[in-house]
Amino acid sequence: MKQLFALTTILVVVGIGGFLYRNALERPITVGEGEGACTKEAKLCPDGSAVGRTGPTCSFASCALPNAEDATIGISFVIPAGYAQKPDTVASDQTLRWVLEKPLNQDESHSIIIRHYTTAPDEDPNVLIRRHSVLEPKGEAPESMALYEIANLGRYEFRSITLERFEGIVRTAYFLVRDQDVLQFEVVERGVDWTNPDLVITALPEHKALLSLLTTLQSN
Repeated sequence: MKQLFALTTILVVVGIGGFLYRNALERPITVGEGEGACTKEAKLCPDGSAVGRTGPTCSFASCALPNAEDATIGISFVIPAGYAQKPDTVASDQTLRWVLEKPLNQDESHSIIIRHYTTAPDEDPNVLIRRHSVLEPKGEAPESMALYEIANLGRYEFRSITLERFEGIVRTAYFLVRDQDVLQFEVVERGVDWTNPDLVITALPEHKALLSLLTTLQSN
């Protein structure tokens, strides 16, 4: 009788232990006290680094600088070296999304400007692109898309055009057509020897900075 009681006790203990062990294995791993269980996916940042889910809502952590993100228009990119976001961007301009600046001297800065245009349901995006490509100093729009060059950078195909080459300033714009909108990426480089007949605009340092940004661009 004693042997039967001892055997029963052992079986009960083993059963309880097995239940507790299995329950511990199946329990989700939590990220912190008071927080829900987060899955272990990783989000790839534009610079190649990765971040995981965190916090009470298990949302992805923000990618660290020089990564930048604009969730409103669904893009992320790497800010080029030497550039920083201008804090006082004109809020009244609804197309203006980002202004990045790199100091040239005490009074002037190079700029990279990102704009966003929404296309109407039946609107030709090429017409929109030409409308927003004002050529200086004449202030006229290009006559046709034949004046634009095709640039394949990173994942996307852009249309590029030089908007201004005058008085030491060179401005170039790259346009990306998406399903319902158009993005414009413009670089304004100052202090350029603009009268040099051998000037290669794409070889200018700040033009290269914009190209590096576009190569890292992620668009949702």
